[in-house]
Amino acid sequence: MTDDRFDLAIIGGGIVGLATARGLLRRAPGLRLVVLEQETTLGAHQSSHNSGVLHAGLYYPPGSLKARLCRKGKAELEAFLGDHAIPFERCGKLVVAIAPDELPRLDALRERATANGVPGLEMIGPERIHEIEPHAAGIRALWSPTTGITDFRLVVAALAEEVQATGGSIQTSRKVSGIADHGREQVLETSRGPLVARDVIACAGLWADRVAALTGDPGRERFGLATARR
Repeated sequence: MTDDRFDLAIIGGGIVGLATARGLLRRAPGLRLVVLEQETTLGAHQSSHNSGVLHAGLYYPPGSLKARLCRKGKAELEAFLGDHAIPFERCGKLVVAIAPDELPRLDALRERATANGVPGLEMIGPERIHEIEPHAAGIRALWSPTTGITDFRLVVAALAEEVQATGGSIQTSRKVSGIADHGREQVLETSRGPLVARDVIACAGLWADRVAALTGDPGRERFGLATARR
């Protein structure tokens, strides 16, 4: 057994990859797991270059998986932030209509958000808009007071700390350039030599299609599927 032989390799050290690693290690303590990240730091791409919003669930179709996961995920993320002393703020969100022809869409958005169970929704006029945000102007707005913000770079750091504390390995500056299926194991060619894993999960963000293509499956390359095996 070498240091480069694992039960599971996760390609991508952003929030999705690290959260996946955390979840699997919590379910299966003792799992030999490694997270591989091509950059020198974790969360170097989308995970640290987003708007930092904790979405309340305004937009997704009621009853859809996206709607359910948005609400559930926000609650779980806020609990995670609290447990790790990561600052977050429920600053609220205004969706503003600036012309009469936008009002039907605003009403439809309120109906959708209400059906999704978003709390505290309020339809407000120009004076209340100005009170909440002096730099915003419109004829009507939907106010969502529970929408929040946080620093996802701190979330990345906290997830990485948990992964390592529960026995996972994190290796930065290790880019995967090939994936070969050898039956019961996968051989990953990397910038620091080959690595063997029983299973591989790709959480590569905007690189998902390129990582999927490394498996040699044209279907995965065409659709950008995120799982290299299973």
